[in-house]
Amino acid sequence: MDGLRDPDVETFVGAVGTRIRADAETVGVGLRTLEIQVRLHLPRLSRPAIAGWSPDKVYEEIRLQAVVRAAQVRQSAEDAAHQAHASVLLNVHKAHRDLSLSFGDGYRTRLRFAEVRPSAGHLVQSRLHYLHSERADTVAQFGLFLPGATMPITYAAFSRCDRQYVLDALTGHGLDVNPDRIMVLTRMHGLAGIPANLMSLTIARAVREIRAENAGDYVITAYNPMLGFDGASFLASGFKPIALSPVAYRYDDKGLFQTRRMSGESVPQLLDTPDNVLMVLGVTSAAKRNAGGIGGLIRVSIRAHSGGDHVRPLKADFASPEWRDRLLGYRRMLEPTWSDRTVHPRYQESPVAAGDPRGQCGVTSVWLARRLRTDLLLEPVYCYGRLRVGRDDGRDDAEDVSHHCWVEIGPAHDPRRFVIDLTGDQSDGVREPIILGEHRALADRGLRYEAAASLRLDELPRDRVWPRFLALDDRLRDRDELRRRT
Repeated sequence: MDGLRDPDVETFVGAVGTRIRADAETVGVGLRTLEIQVRLHLPRLSRPAIAGWSPDKVYEEIRLQAVVRAAQVRQSAEDAAHQAHASVLLNVHKAHRDLSLSFGDGYRTRLRFAEVRPSAGHLVQSRLHYLHSERADTVAQFGLFLPGATMPITYAAFSRCDRQYVLDALTGHGLDVNPDRIMVLTRMHGLAGIPANLMSLTIARAVREIRAENAGDYVITAYNPMLGFDGASFLASGFKPIALSPVAYRYDDKGLFQTRRMSGESVPQLLDTPDNVLMVLGVTSAAKRNAGGIGGLIRVSIRAHSGGDHVRPLKADFASPEWRDRLLGYRRMLEPTWSDRTVHPRYQESPVAAGDPRGQCGVTSVWLARRLRTDLLLEPVYCYGRLRVGRDDGRDDAEDVSHHCWVEIGPAHDPRRFVIDLTGDQSDGVREPIILGEHRALADRGLRYEAAASLRLDELPRDRVWPRFLALDDRLRDRDELRRRT
């Protein structure tokens, strides 16, 4: 796989290695942390610039953005290391497969493998990981913890497969796979100073958990040679290369890298860059045999990758009694997690009773949007605006719900788009706890949903509702953990 490296990029990085090291020491981060940011921002320049300018001039063009991103990591890394009790690792000698750690002075301790709380995962993905971009569709996140720690020293996050080109890479090798049986390892991170084999041990434990929960047959991931990665942890965990796929580099108006799942104006890369290497790991015995028989690499076309085609969603009749019962079940499940940490600030002054939906529409709608994505591979839209309510008896004194949130499925201009509102009973003119139906049909019933803003799920981690949603998600996770223990 060494042939995937870009000679011009490697020559440049080697030529400015001393400057990168000096800046890393000034910022207070490891050399590799800053080097990754340098490589990540290099595609903003053209090949004639990288190959023709002096290395110092090229470095100055991207230095500010790389240093800013590295400094952001530095700001959060100290707090994360403190919460992870990372100082314990100063004299670690070896990490063993049973997760025990041995030290040069004879001390021994054992790591704990566990799920990571959503708020901790948010810190890793948005502040510590080199992409600085949280995946809103994360369905599972695991890590290794030192005794008594609240932050993990290693981290792995998984999402469902929602990109058609990833599915095509598997079927192109003759594998008969369902997208809802594929888990994608989207983020990995380890704190500085950990033993190298802890990353592969984390993957192994996470895959074991996926198998125990029957959550998938295959795990897909990728590594990026452009950023200096070689896939060693993945190979050590049993992953097998299956395809080469293009990478999209985009930059905001400040020149900072942003993933293509982010919204807003962005400028595409100027440099033609090496492909990512897609890799697969079988989870079940049958999947392991199938993956073991794969030979050669499929090349994903630029057209297939840049199109960003989503996997076809699963069918769901939301108007059916079965789905209404399921959505009512969601509402009942979420009610105990509502609190003053999840309620909208407008309702902080006047405490509301337990189970009162007022001010809880935002976090509830975020949770529902994510559930519809992860369970059905749908592209739900989170809407913020007003619900205008007319009474069933014809009176017009029903209370409207301003600053309301709900979920819609379908194009914004389509009057048949489906509305799902799990907290519609905030108005005294609504008798049922949830509201379901086509937008036009609901309006005919006197329930007029007027969206002032609409956000895709991938945009929500940057919205003000996200911290409150994380509080709700933390409570759900803690409640599930308590049930497992009892």
